[in-house]
Amino acid sequence: MTHAKIGSLDNATRYLDATRYLDADHPLVRDKAAELTANAHTDVDRVERIYYFVRDMPYDILASFRYLAAGKVTASDVIEHGVAFCMGKASSFVALTRAAGVPARIAFQTLDSPEKEFLSPEVRVLWGGRGGRPLPWHSLGEAYLNGRWIKLDATIDAPTAERMGKPYVQQFDGITDIPTVEGPILRENGSYADYPPEVADWYARAARQVMAALDSAELHADVAADDRLWAGPDLDQVARRRVH
Repeated sequence: MTHAKIGSLDNATRYLDATRYLDADHPLVRDKAAELTANAHTDVDRVERIYYFVRDMPYDILASFRYLAAGKVTASDVIEHGVAFCMGKASSFVALTRAAGVPARIAFQTLDSPEKEFLSPEVRVLWGGRGGRPLPWHSLGEAYLNGRWIKLDATIDAPTAERMGKPYVQQFDGITDIPTVEGPILRENGSYADYPPEVADWYARAARQVMAALDSAELHADVAADDRLWAGPDLDQVARRRVH
């Protein structure tokens, strides 16, 4: 693959590299990417196979919080555990896509999701403790195909989306963005070459707080009332890492 210019500021190389969270060079990631893309002849075919693999990995935020709270934060950790929420879905998609030789990066959106129906009930009662809280740092992947960046949301597995009455209406075609099924987008929070540590640290802190709250009724009430926790990092903190 040529490392020609992508956009006005960044070249393709940085979107193929392994990073702290997107460990595309890890054996688990490399082997899974090779398995998924065997006999694929084009970048579109490679990304399609990776997208559907990641999308239909079971979505379970509580199970994901358990390993995240234990310090398992990389794409290879997601592949090892075989279950994820948006952070792990986006990270594993980007890492696998890079391992397959296609430039990919992380993107974030703030979503309006008042019911938070896809969250595990144990997490929903905490995150949704006060009405109107958004999903402030929803994670998704982007791949560079056909001369442009395509947003490919792989968060909710298709059977769950269908069961909850919010099926995917856009299938992968290598051209068209695939939006989230979790709710309307309130704000685009930018694209990034690696998972921003401010966002990763926030998700890990939220995971630890949820795990602790499940063992303590007093702490449970505090976590459910903690608007600052569930707001996530300020956009200004994170945006300095944004790419164009």
